[in-house]
Amino acid sequence: MTKAKRGRPKCFDEQKALEQAMLLFWQYGYEATSISDLTQALGITAPSLYCTFGDKTQLFYRCLEYYLAHEACSFTVIFQQAKTAKIAIEIYLHENIKHFNVAHKPKGCMFITAAINCPVENQDIQNTVQHYRLNTRTQMLKRLQQGITEGDLPHDAPIQLMVDFYCTLLQGLTLQARDGAETQQLQAVVDQAIKHWDIFLQ
Repeated sequence: MTKAKRGRPKCFDEQKALEQAMLLFWQYGYEATSISDLTQALGITAPSLYCTFGDKTQLFYRCLEYYLAHEACSFTVIFQQAKTAKIAIEIYLHENIKHFNVAHKPKGCMFITAAINCPVENQDIQNTVQHYRLNTRTQMLKRLQQGITEGDLPHDAPIQLMVDFYCTLLQGLTLQARDGAETQQLQAVVDQAIKHWDIFLQ
């Protein structure tokens, strides 16, 4: 009886390689990161990369999922546990800043910085990253709608405008972090932005 041939065993840690690839995309973006950059950082050959992760685009999508699971600030618990919509948004913004300035990791948010310079032919990359950002907007809007239902926001609160404002702030904060702004500076900006909460309700 002929034994079936076994595939060659992997000689690298797939999760560790995925983390390294994520850091590279996060730091330099999808377009500026080459296969050569990836194989060098991961310490594997191009055939091993393609065999394990598929092409560069598939690897990037895996890295986005890894980032979401291990690095991104999760709104789920914050929005569920916060007693009011205002507290939910305030905590979420401050927690994001903690993730923007982690030692020995790229600054800012990968969902904002990793696909900025993609050309038209990579529109699918832009669309995928945008999907993650739009989900944040959607969940923020739902939390403000919950605030109206629970009575801590008036029924006529301009919640869409509020979401636009705080999401724009969040994107600005990540770029400030990339430019070297310290955590305390960014936290102070959030403190000022939260003080403007009541202006929306006048």
